[in-house]
Amino acid sequence: MGLLGGSSNRLSLFAIRVILPIIVIVYLGSEIRRKYHRYPDEEKVITRDCKPDVVAITDDSGEDAMNEMVSVAFNGDKHVTAMKQEMLREQMQIGRLRCNCPEPPVWLQPVNKRRIVEGKKWEHEKKKRLEPLSVCKAMSPFNYIGGGITVDPYQTVPIIGLSLHPIVDQMLPNLNTDITLQIASVRKLGKPRLSKLITPMMLANHVISGEKTFELRINLKQNIELLKRILNNNILYSSDNYELDARDKLQITLLNFTADIYVRIRREPLPDLYDPGERNSVIDKVTVITKTFERPDVIEQFVASVHKYYPNITIIIADDSEFPKPIKKDNVKYFVMPFREGSFPGRNLALSQVRTKYVVFLDDDMYFTNNTNLEIMMEKLEDPNIDMDINCGEVKNLGILKGLRHIGYNDTQGYCNLGPFFPRNNIVPGYPQCVWGEMFMFFFMAKTAVLRKIGAYPQIVQAAHEEAWIDTIGKAKSAFCGDSSVYHVHGKNAKYEGFRKESKSVLFSDPIALFENNMCYWWSFYEFPKTGKSLKIKSPLN
Repeated sequence: MGLLGGSSNRLSLFAIRVILPIIVIVYLGSEIRRKYHRYPDEEKVITRDCKPDVVAITDDSGEDAMNEMVSVAFNGDKHVTAMKQEMLREQMQIGRLRCNCPEPPVWLQPVNKRRIVEGKKWEHEKKKRLEPLSVCKAMSPFNYIGGGITVDPYQTVPIIGLSLHPIVDQMLPNLNTDITLQIASVRKLGKPRLSKLITPMMLANHVISGEKTFELRINLKQNIELLKRILNNNILYSSDNYELDARDKLQITLLNFTADIYVRIRREPLPDLYDPGERNSVIDKVTVITKTFERPDVIEQFVASVHKYYPNITIIIADDSEFPKPIKKDNVKYFVMPFREGSFPGRNLALSQVRTKYVVFLDDDMYFTNNTNLEIMMEKLEDPNIDMDINCGEVKNLGILKGLRHIGYNDTQGYCNLGPFFPRNNIVPGYPQCVWGEMFMFFFMAKTAVLRKIGAYPQIVQAAHEEAWIDTIGKAKSAFCGDSSVYHVHGKNAKYEGFRKESKSVLFSDPIALFENNMCYWWSFYEFPKTGKSLKIKSPLN
């Protein structure tokens, strides 16, 4: 009878681990009275215990096969888990925009090789930060949350969302078998433990091993109520490493089923707050910045136009002219730079001095008019319903740039800027005069904290436009709104035009922007490097 009872328990365990979840799937939501039955074959003899609904297999040789089947049914083949994740990621990328990189000209090849090497290092770092795929197994005796649990370094978090499946809860009292709960940290970034609500008295008759290690194991015997209590937010995870942003995999094993739960260890950054001032006005919350070079009369007109409409607003100017003429007026901060230090360094300098929540940037030959409305630009940045980071206005006397960028990916050689595209559904909700985009003219208001995190690549010294907007992709949410505008009048003088012509010639042969963004090709009006064919690879999903 003892042998029969032991075999019966093993088969009951098999039923709860494999057959039961299938029944749950089919009859979910209804009250089910279940009977498990296996018909004998030539190699197995089936007998029944005195307890109803329990079947036993008396052939020991089939037990290993049964356990293997149980393990694979619940957990899959553990030897291919990592490979499977890689395959899933590859399948997910099948629709990603891809490109063929053109052969670089001879003079560009040495720089191109260095870019590819640095790009692979960057890709490796990016891969480490990828969100792990939480593969939810088809049949589970308990509920769990695969991801989303977050903890600060050296802090503790409860593993929430754990509970027995209701039908499993009903079945467990019928089993005469010990229940073992195991919690393990795979990456060993933290240690599992039980909360103090699970007292030593509760655990007095149970075997616990691995306390204060990366793998905790508890033999609960047949104490189902204690199991349910432990699962109810009383399994804790304590981070044991200093990580800014990493993920540990916590494996919880119960009834021969292992659930993978990803815990994110993240040092949450503190906010970047700016005091709006007692008046909460645009004067207290906005600073105007610009970069100027060899056009003293132009920058004088610029300052005059801004202060005509916003007399007390702060203006910050960065000037790298050979013989600068600083403007000494109230609410003007004029910074002199080394001669020809460059456009992007100048923007960084001006931005570094901003003390307000928002910043307006425009070129020094653009002027405020009675159609320049900073208040309505700021209103959109402060609207929590649209999450806008950069609000671009119209520049009269220049064309309107809109659209997003097609960025293609090459498996070995980086990215391609394949030019603009114009989605039809890019209207900003609640603002029909605004469209989302990634390439506009240089008149915009931005959140200072966001713009500082983007910055400007200091190696780019010429007055680059497209390069600056490419830097914002994926880092800021930008939109064009035609309800605020400035006027543009190109300021000319012989010295400035000479340097401008020289800078333009560099655009056709400068690998810096390619290097910065790990690009092998850059679409624009000058197309670099030159190619006579489309580089876009057709997606199999289109």
